[in-house]
Amino acid sequence: MARPEKDIPATAPMEVAELARELRALRRSRGLTYKDLAGKSHYSAAALSTAASGKTVPKWEVVESFVRGCGFTGDLTTWRRLHMNAQARARTEEAAGKAKVRVTEAESGETDGAEERPEVHQPRLPGAIRKHVAAPEDVIPAQPDGLLVLVQQFMDAHMQLDTRLPDEPQRVSSLTVDHVHTALALCTTPQDVLSVMRELVAHKSLTIGDLERRSRPFYPISGATFAHVLNGDELPTTEWLNIFLRACGVDQERTLIWHYTVTRIKIAHLRHRKTPPPLTVTPVEPSISPDYMRRLLILIVSVMSVLGATATAIIQMLG
Repeated sequence: MARPEKDIPATAPMEVAELARELRALRRSRGLTYKDLAGKSHYSAAALSTAASGKTVPKWEVVESFVRGCGFTGDLTTWRRLHMNAQARARTEEAAGKAKVRVTEAESGETDGAEERPEVHQPRLPGAIRKHVAAPEDVIPAQPDGLLVLVQQFMDAHMQLDTRLPDEPQRVSSLTVDHVHTALALCTTPQDVLSVMRELVAHKSLTIGDLERRSRPFYPISGATFAHVLNGDELPTTEWLNIFLRACGVDQERTLIWHYTVTRIKIAHLRHRKTPPPLTVTPVEPSISPDYMRRLLILIVSVMSVLGATATAIIQMLG
């Protein structure tokens, strides 16, 4: 009897885990073991198992042989995209790790004794002003653990404390707090919400293909659209978010907090965005030429003269 396959590491980046889950799902759907698959491809069972382990990103040749060995004869564009995304994320994680090591080494070098430092051929700057300068090829380090992971870690630590100190009267228990709801309450930016959405997909052990299949009964959304929104930086529409949550298996009554969070952040964005000043109409003073003023004055004097003569004539007639 074959041993059960080990779970994908929880610390695996989303894109790497996504590729591994898709490979596993394809193999299981064909009812093949890794030994069976090795007989249909050019790689050993151990190499194929490692490719779907989620611990590393396999070469494209291995992925292609894996997929074709499972009997897949369609277009490999989606598989190539999954592989490229996993490779890009792996490079980012590797560059971030190297940058962190260099910073750690630089900081430790400030406190180490001079006798413990390796001999160098160039003079060192004083520790007070020496700082790490990122190499041009450095990639921006990945973001720290998402809100959902941080909430989960807090709750796990709280549960351990509850086990050790069950009768501590000064400690307030909050073990009934919903992790996802707590994470959404902490969201302040669109990136925070999208991070929780990606963590929800990983927590449910779903793939992009699963989301596409699950959305069909409500409204068909392609896997490319799911990937575009989840990896983007803009909040989804209300309709799209509702379909996404239903595809993830979220109960209808539990979707309210999601819509409330998205609406709250959209309103905050509208309130704080910079808008141009309102347009104002500046009254224009009429321009009167000197010639026009002279003619107007003559007309007024003429009218007054006529009125004066008329009034004199009326007085004489009455007299």
